[in-house]
Amino acid sequence: MAPPSPRRMQQLLGTRLRWLRLMPMVILAVLGLRLWQLQIVRGAELRQKAAQNRFALRELEADRGVIYDRAGRRVVLNRPQFALRMVPAALPKDSAARDQVLWRVAQVLSSADHRDPTQASILARKEAIWRLLLDESGAFVPTWSALTVARNVPREAAFTLMEDEVELPGVLIGESSVREYPAGPSLAHLLGFTGSIPRESLDPYLARGYQRQDAVGRTGIEYAFESDLRGTKGEKVVMVDAMGQEVQQLEQRRQPVPGHSLHLTLDLEFQQAAEAALSRGLNKVGARSGAVVAIDPRDGAVRALVSLPTFDNNLFSTGASPEQYGALIEDPDRPLLNRALSGQYAPGSTFKVITAAAGLQEGVIDERRRIVCPGLISIVNQYDPGTSYPYVCWILGQGAHGAQDVRGAIANSCDVFFYEVSGGQATGRPEVNGLGSERLADYARAFGLGAPTGIDLLGEAEGLVPSASWLKETSGDIWTTGQTYIMGIGQSYARVTPLQMANVAAALANGGTLWRPRVVEQVTDADGNAIPGQPVGARAEAIRRLPVDPRHIAVVREGMRGTVTYGTARSSWTGIPEQARAAGKTGTAEFCEGYRASDNGSPDDLTDDVWDCRRTKEGGYLLTHAWFIAFAPYENPEIALAVLVDGSGLSKVIQGSEVAAPIAAEILRAWFHLPDVGVASSDAGATAAGASEPHADQSPTAAATELQETQP
Repeated sequence: MAPPSPRRMQQLLGTRLRWLRLMPMVILAVLGLRLWQLQIVRGAELRQKAAQNRFALRELEADRGVIYDRAGRRVVLNRPQFALRMVPAALPKDSAARDQVLWRVAQVLSSADHRDPTQASILARKEAIWRLLLDESGAFVPTWSALTVARNVPREAAFTLMEDEVELPGVLIGESSVREYPAGPSLAHLLGFTGSIPRESLDPYLARGYQRQDAVGRTGIEYAFESDLRGTKGEKVVMVDAMGQEVQQLEQRRQPVPGHSLHLTLDLEFQQAAEAALSRGLNKVGARSGAVVAIDPRDGAVRALVSLPTFDNNLFSTGASPEQYGALIEDPDRPLLNRALSGQYAPGSTFKVITAAAGLQEGVIDERRRIVCPGLISIVNQYDPGTSYPYVCWILGQGAHGAQDVRGAIANSCDVFFYEVSGGQATGRPEVNGLGSERLADYARAFGLGAPTGIDLLGEAEGLVPSASWLKETSGDIWTTGQTYIMGIGQSYARVTPLQMANVAAALANGGTLWRPRVVEQVTDADGNAIPGQPVGARAEAIRRLPVDPRHIAVVREGMRGTVTYGTARSSWTGIPEQARAAGKTGTAEFCEGYRASDNGSPDDLTDDVWDCRRTKEGGYLLTHAWFIAFAPYENPEIALAVLVDGSGLSKVIQGSEVAAPIAAEILRAWFHLPDVGVASSDAGATAAGASEPHADQSPTAAATELQETQP
């Protein structure tokens, strides 16, 4: 082939030179376009990412508000503690490496809870941590924010994680605060505790500005006043390294603001004295549970609220182990139940003050009307005149109570008197037009029974005021006059809480005002200053005036005074000075504690579908709760209370006069700062009304027993 001509060579060389001159221009154009894309099109996005690689917005936690008792003692405070936080963006990008970091953290934390954690417990902890790193949609977001995944990390675990810092990118150990309850079990039911947000309630909390990792009030005051106790978090901008560790603080955008302080109506010393008195009373008879509620009848302020057995809420604040939590849940005595608010019991003869007030107001009786108590009255079956049903008083023989007016009937707790006031004429008796079940139920509701009191706590039970329509809807049974008799003495299906009965006593003490009970007196800022828009001082709120003339209330009060001077509780008040001049009412309430029984009556056979009610070993009576309601001083009351001793599981009858009344006397001595003269024992001698008679203040009739056996 012939070589190209010189001219052809010149053309080829020119073409190559032109391409060489054009190539730098093309390269510069491409670079310019790329630079325009990076700086103009994606400039804001990339600047933000660059800032995130170096700077991070970190939250500053705010302390929850402190809680004080009436005397200014701190009953809830914040204690500094280690907290574990994670920076999602600093965790390894490789999923296997990230899982290894999470597993190591879970292993250290589980070892702090258990000396020898199982693989299952570590895995559960790891999964719990992972869930906290996800957003609302369940996606992992690699943010440079530090998310709190564990509070109250034990010192040893914190030091271990610090030592492994190089191998655990994105894992931070910092400071936080946890709630501390100095009074421990004494105020556990009232104060409650804090914990993580329940999974089923997460969405409402997130809508209110919470984060998944936040601690919130779970029960008690901590829950009911969450919006007041919760502080406002602060924010700061920090420089971080590749591990997510803070290198330098650059800016503090917002200071954290602690939550508001709560000032309670309770006095810690009086609360503990009431708890100690109840505990001694329970131990004396072998009972396992009970409650005390003390209220200022002048404005509804709760001075003591005790429920036994109780628990230590510090366990939950510091993180209860699964074993500890399981033990509380499985405890047959149910220590987590606040019996003062949520326990529902037959009121027994404490209900008679309502029957008396209703009878006086409706004109069924007047203060001078006397009804003779022969110890037993009967009702003839209208469809079978040959059949009658006996209703007995707790005292039989020797003329029983004899002629009683309403004051004496209250003081001596005469069942026959209140049978006739509530239900009307019995066979062969002088005519008495009784209240009837509907009017009796109306007055019970007016006194606050059958509905929550509205106390500023959650979990309050409403109780039950039975009626003919309720019975028909519930069981299909027909309400009878006998049902009204039994309801008039606080039996049948009626159920009340200790708080409701304390409020009944308070309403009678103050002459007829039913106050809404409250446990918080005032809300202030962290420095104790008033908050704009918040009321200063007492926040008393009257629910209603009782529909009873003050003259009739005065008569009921006189009968209650007679209870402690000559009636069923006289022996319990022996030796108490005049400063504690009290008025009260005893109650011994039958109840059915069912068990599965075999045909031979053995409670150990759990295979037969035959249910029965437990009865005492001696006498075969149903089990009983012991009640006492009271107020003092009689002339100018400043305290009203209800005492309940739960007779569940006992093998003997416990009476309000012998068990609950001495506890109330001891509590009143503590309130008035009187010397301890010793609680009267159950065998200190019979009262004038025979309160030490076996089965006192209770009506063990065949008809009444049949009614109680139908209760759940």
